[in-house]
Amino acid sequence: MNETPPPPVALSPAALPDAPLADTLRLVALDGAPVLLASSTHSAAPPHRTDIWALPLAGRGPSGAVATIPQLLPALPRWDAAAADGGALSFVVEVAGGAVNALVRLDGASGLRTSLTAHRPFASFSGPRFVRGAAAGSLPAPSPGAPGAVSAVVDNATAVVLEPAAAGGASTERPLGECIDVVVLAGSPGPTAVCKRVAPGASRGGALPGTVRVSARDAAYGPAGAEDAPFGDRRVFELDADRAGGGLVIVATSAAHLLVAHRPAPGAAFRVLPVDAGGADPATFSAPCVLVTDRTVTLAVLSKARTPDARALVATWPLDPPP
Repeated sequence: MNETPPPPVALSPAALPDAPLADTLRLVALDGAPVLLASSTHSAAPPHRTDIWALPLAGRGPSGAVATIPQLLPALPRWDAAAADGGALSFVVEVAGGAVNALVRLDGASGLRTSLTAHRPFASFSGPRFVRGAAAGSLPAPSPGAPGAVSAVVDNATAVVLEPAAAGGASTERPLGECIDVVVLAGSPGPTAVCKRVAPGASRGGALPGTVRVSARDAAYGPAGAEDAPFGDRRVFELDADRAGGGLVIVATSAAHLLVAHRPAPGAAFRVLPVDAGGADPATFSAPCVLVTDRTVTLAVLSKARTPDARALVATWPLDPPP
């Protein structure tokens, strides 16, 4: 008996503050509701800065500017956000230093900055992400209520997880292996790493092409099983992922499509979902992000970044029944 094909994931536009300069999107859950964050970097002349804006998608959460990141150089910083205790936001930011990049944690409420990579001043760290999932909150953090571990890529080649010291000391690095972009999700019995491995081809928007590989990890982030390839060997540019109960949802941009894959449980096969771009051109998509809250998936992507036609496209669908 043939399985009924799922309806397409339908994208629709969402209002975006400072749209002509928008370059990065992230989704966070605040009070159980999805909030879209967008950054715009002002780099035409010093003083350079990146502003981060919030747009509540379900009528709850902050709206307007939530953080300003001062910069010495005009580069577009890569960053991630997570909810801390009390509904505040915590950010991890890539700080361009010319030859090397450092990572800092920025408390959105106090503005306090904490270095995560001072223990390796001559290494370059990029693509920071908070380790996602409830277990991440149990890891030591530099201040009460702040999210814990952070994943990143060292010297554009190797993925690591940085576990902060309980008393604000040097971070502990846990290697994940060869990778040029990575999202790590906490879970039981261990974490899951969604990794982009480099592939031949030209970059797009500063992102190198690669293939997506998913692997289970043990408590020390070592390999704990065979890898999965949710999109086969299709080349992608940017990716994001989130836990869906015991499963996983992954979104990635490719040369001509927005790719979405869902795995309902560990060991199950990934299913690639159809996407209705609503008339937008997927070749212009960047900064994909995905968030699962209460078995509901919210996906967002940026179209025509840093142009007068820039806009965010958003889709929401329930995991039960499958989309």
